[in-house]
Amino acid sequence: MVTAPNHFDQLEVGILLHDAQTGNILYANHFAEEIYGYSKSELTSMDVAEFSSASFSRSEAVQRIRAAADGHSQQFEWQNKRPTGELYWVEVRLSDLTIDGTTYVVALVRDITEYKMNLRHLRVLTRITRHNLRNKLNIIEGYIDQLDSGKRDPSVINRVQRSVSELLDLTGWIDTIKSVNRTESPTEVCNICQLVSEIGESYQQEYPEITWEFDCQHAYATADSTLQTAINELIDNAVTHNPHENLTISVSVREHPDDKQISICVTDTGQPIPEIEIEPLVSGYDPDPLEHGERIGLWEVQTIINAHRGRLSVNENSVDQKTIKITLPQAESEC
Repeated sequence: MVTAPNHFDQLEVGILLHDAQTGNILYANHFAEEIYGYSKSELTSMDVAEFSSASFSRSEAVQRIRAAADGHSQQFEWQNKRPTGELYWVEVRLSDLTIDGTTYVVALVRDITEYKMNLRHLRVLTRITRHNLRNKLNIIEGYIDQLDSGKRDPSVINRVQRSVSELLDLTGWIDTIKSVNRTESPTEVCNICQLVSEIGESYQQEYPEITWEFDCQHAYATADSTLQTAINELIDNAVTHNPHENLTISVSVREHPDDKQISICVTDTGQPIPEIEIEPLVSGYDPDPLEHGERIGLWEVQTIINAHRGRLSVNENSVDQKTIKITLPQAESEC
């Protein structure tokens, strides 16, 4: 193992020292242990792909390390997974460093999970206030103009009432987004199978014309009441945005001990989700404010799941069926 400068362990930033050609980790300081959740000895024996959450491949990591060794410094964001199954974001800066005549690549690593969450919360709230709320108010204003002109059309009154109801729903979403913008993570361990079954039963009773399938293993995760909101939203989307004739909605809960994670999948045989609605989930960026869909449900769900150190993904989105998956860190014990 290479002898790193003594002051590396005194820095309040994660430090990894990489072999300039292979990309292997040769040294990790104490702060890096805290960020990654692995000991120094574990980190120096691991491939970077082992703690990546699939957002980064080994070949890409080695390519960036070699570029830094050639004098082209690198800066990027990277989503990782701790041994507990918890997902988090780091900012990595790579640069070349010469020690005793040998060139290495030093990585400065910062945990930016809270920053990423706060940024997403701000963008979601901005989207709601600038686009969704404004559109609804413009619609209501147009209907009121019709009423002022003396046209007492019952359909216009119904549209006003519906738009007001949708505005109230938006304020509820805003409250939810604000509630997950916190510095502390959920601490209560819950039976996710029980939670999903209770939600599913209520929908099954309300919509008996839909074919329902539930396949839930007992699995536990650390969560709060907003997780119920997220699951409700996914099931409600399937109910609301599809014709009920020949519609099948399936909900499953699975435990993945090897990854220390659990998954919740909501699958339906309805229409595909418009690409513009799922682009932020698939590509990992926020859409142009002038080019986005009307729905904010998936944004809300993603915000909640991020706060639980998990991931929201679209596994399938075809004319035959669509599947949306929630992945959460597995908890050790029951509530």
